[in-house]
Amino acid sequence: MNSSTKLILVSTIVGVLGIAGIARLVSANQPQDQGAILQNLKSQLHAANPLQKLDQGDGDGETNDDVKEQQESQTLQSLAKITPQQAQQAAEASVKGTANRVKLENEDGNLVYVVAIGRNEVTVDAGNGHVLYTDTVGNEQREGSRPKSSIQVPKSMGDGDGETNDDG
Repeated sequence: MNSSTKLILVSTIVGVLGIAGIARLVSANQPQDQGAILQNLKSQLHAANPLQKLDQGDGDGETNDDVKEQQESQTLQSLAKITPQQAQQAAEASVKGTANRVKLENEDGNLVYVVAIGRNEVTVDAGNGHVLYTDTVGNEQREGSRPKSSIQVPKSMGDGDGETNDDG
């Protein structure tokens, strides 16, 4: 390779690197949303140490412990004898409506599915699929008078939302 070809090749490489550097500098000077910057930093920290749990708030002043919630939810799901779809079918047949949410919960030691249908919350036994009771939003029954589910779990287990027995 003669010297003029080498000179052209080196000049081209330097030019490309220079343009790339200028482009990076310009993009770095662009204003960014503070939330995006914070999320980017958290992502970089998590990439550096993926075993470290990053606490992310959910706006209620409490720490969102996703790993613990997921483990509790999986534990409750392993205890349930019916699927969320079966609970939804039982609730829809009982109230004559279409469900918009199905959630497996530990309500005071009772493993139940709570199915939201309109202004109603239908509580279905997670063991046998029987409808235990129906509450209208804003007109809930007293907890002591509610029927028990066929599956009892420790009250301390929680309901998968990181809090213990707060849903009553």
